[in-house]
Amino acid sequence: MRKGALSLTTASLIAAAFVAAVPVFEPTPAPAEDITVIGEAILATPTTVAVANAVADTTSDCASTAYALEKWRLSGTHTWSYNPAGAPATVAPMALTTIQRATTNLTGGQNRCGTRATLAISQAYSGTNTKTAQISPTAACTGNDGISVTSWGALPANTLGYTCVYYKTSTGTVIASDMMLNSTKKWFTGNVPAGCTDSFDLESVVTHERGHTAGLSHVDQTTQARQTMSPRTLACTTYKRLIGSGDLTGLQALSTKA
Repeated sequence: MRKGALSLTTASLIAAAFVAAVPVFEPTPAPAEDITVIGEAILATPTTVAVANAVADTTSDCASTAYALEKWRLSGTHTWSYNPAGAPATVAPMALTTIQRATTNLTGGQNRCGTRATLAISQAYSGTNTKTAQISPTAACTGNDGISVTSWGALPANTLGYTCVYYKTSTGTVIASDMMLNSTKKWFTGNVPAGCTDSFDLESVVTHERGHTAGLSHVDQTTQARQTMSPRTLACTTYKRLIGSGDLTGLQALSTKA
């Protein structure tokens, strides 16, 4: 993980990435409106070791209380729209349903531990949109129109998704949050495909990215590898669709501030 920050004056814009290798995100030049830009990278473990890692130490799913918070928090309802243009044919028919489910997984605190959660956040899908997430092909936030859009587009070769969060500096309240999913990557929904190699679960990626929108940051990869907000994801696995106990503890901490 690498972060870069450039502090200026009004609201802040935060970028968080879910990626499959180790890109380095440098601070982007300040636009006319002074902002802060931070890039976060997430790594994917090669498929050859994915199965072994995925089944190892499942007890840590529900034993952890570790979490990390960003400088912002989602308060109330996150209203978002979806642009289906560019969705890979393999997932296009089920993409919206999957994105909706992943968003609800996060805002509803759906977890692998069977813990009932009451959080001070929710989500609302407002329909399709012709707008695209304001994120460049180089994985940088490009502006804030105040509309939260999830869309598909070209991103750096190893980047699965990228999220930009716009929040009020004075209160830490999220104003809008865009997410772009990499249309050039291999994706799946439902069960892991037979003979899967280097294909990624759309629901797991979106659940993680919505965690950034809510105000969760990355936890330590070495000690918290099975938490949804850890900075690595595995190809051909689905267990991070639902959050772990540490992720849930973080969301509950955010709810007390909402």
